[in-house]
Amino acid sequence: MKVKYLLLLPFCASLAAQPKPLPPVIDNSTYPGGAAYAGGGTPSNNALYEVLGRLEQLQLEVQQLRGVVEEQAQVIEELKSRQSNIYSDLDQRLQALSGGVQPSDAPVTASPPSSAQMPSPSESSAPQSVAPTVNEKQLYQEAYETLRNGHNTQAIAAFQALLSQFPAGEYADNAQYWLGEAYKVNQDIDSARVAFTKVVELYPNSPKVPDALLKLGYIEFEQKNLAKARDYLSRVTVNYPGTTAAHLAAKKLMQMDQP
Repeated sequence: MKVKYLLLLPFCASLAAQPKPLPPVIDNSTYPGGAAYAGGGTPSNNALYEVLGRLEQLQLEVQQLRGVVEEQAQVIEELKSRQSNIYSDLDQRLQALSGGVQPSDAPVTASPPSSAQMPSPSESSAPQSVAPTVNEKQLYQEAYETLRNGHNTQAIAAFQALLSQFPAGEYADNAQYWLGEAYKVNQDIDSARVAFTKVVELYPNSPKVPDALLKLGYIEFEQKNLAKARDYLSRVTVNYPGTTAAHLAAKKLMQMDQP
């Protein structure tokens, strides 16, 4: 038995001296995410650069849109300003039409007072129809321009002076009407009522009569005297059909008829 063990010893030693096989090499590059380990981080840097580029492009687009918005806002403001000017001009023209504004270089000839207001023989010294003079026309133009410029109190004094100097002049009916307008703008309703009434009574054939009746209707409507207002407005629509004053009077009557 000892001899057998001695013979087996060299054989076991040779087996122990043989090298053991190495484990197999695994290629991680074939698995998902393996390229990131194999590439040393380069692909991640590329992705970061791409995100930064997109962010910069978005910022540029936002700036461009902001410029467009500011430009559109400026255009809108210009349109609003232009529209406001148009409405202001239209309102002035409508007011001029409703008031029957006569050009200063084409005055309306006033008719002499009716027989009811004609002076008696004892009053033959009262001023008669006065031929238009340069002085009268100049006074009327100055008074009218004063009213247009918003100096109502000065305009009242100017129209009163003209009517005192030329009570039956060529511009008397117009001066009397605009005197009423000046009083109305100054919120002196009683004086405005008297002035417009004088237009109707002293110058019955004047083109300013329907406008004076219309303003009397407006005054009575504002003062809650609806019966008087309706009377004045109806006189305009019946006696002066087709005029601007009649059209405005009809609109006001329709407004009064609404509940």
